[in-house]
Amino acid sequence: MSEITINIHGGNNQILPNATHAEQHFHYHGAESSSASPSETNPSANDEDRQRLSIYVNKEELDKYISLLSTCTSASEVGEVVATLCENEPKIDSDRIVKESFIRMLLPFIPNVEKGKGIDNLRIQIDKAWTARKKALRNQK
Repeated sequence: MSEITINIHGGNNQILPNATHAEQHFHYHGAESSSASPSETNPSANDEDRQRLSIYVNKEELDKYISLLSTCTSASEVGEVVATLCENEPKIDSDRIVKESFIRMLLPFIPNVEKGKGIDNLRIQIDKAWTARKKALRNQK
């Protein structure tokens, strides 16, 4: 019998050919020291996740935004960070920030958000934060 490897990133996926049952295991990684790098304090985010985000974020600012995202405890805080990203990063625009693929890319970086972590709720909170940010920017001018 040949061995098959399937790599799936994000989403809820089950591939169970001829399975009689399925198990899901959750592993909790406790809080680590505050001097650790953002990738060390966020065990669910890996180098591949960082690389995906670096497509849109200036490499010099990447650690800053990852750190900001990892400290978010609510979807509205995530929305504020994404609004800041949209304001400061030229590769990110208002269309991109509400796309499911972009929001899914952020999920590994927001481990402290316990409630409201669904794609639809995050999209609503990001849209609210971006709308408020645009209004504030117009009023400044």
